Amino acid sequence: MLQSSHRLRRPADIQRVRQAGNSWRHPLVILLARSNSLDVSRFAFVASRHVGKAVKRNRAKRLLRESVRVHLSEIQPGWDLVLIVRPLLPQAAYGEVETAVTQLLQRAKLLVEHP
Repeated sequence: MLQSSHRLRRPADIQRVRQAGNSWRHPLVILLARSNSLDVSRFAFVASRHVGKAVKRNRAKRLLRESVRVHLSEIQPGWDLVLIVRPLLPQAAYGEVETAVTQLLQRAKLLVEHP
């Protein structure tokens, strides 16, 4: 579970990321990113009804949350990130979701380089 300091909760903040953020696409998930002036990165996970019923939407968001939680120390601080579920994600295995998230973060240049 992500700590509350890493959660993007207010609808106005999510809307700001959607309107002014940059986006990167993968067949399983879409990443929207916008810089913030904080010392931590905050995350929101969105799954529309096009993904499926509540069980599928919730499973998809759980998979994304866990993928982000595992790589949280590698993600640059100071970003607001919104991950939007695409319809293929609920059928995907955890490894595929984790790979998709890391690929998107690499493309967005949001992963910290460890020597």
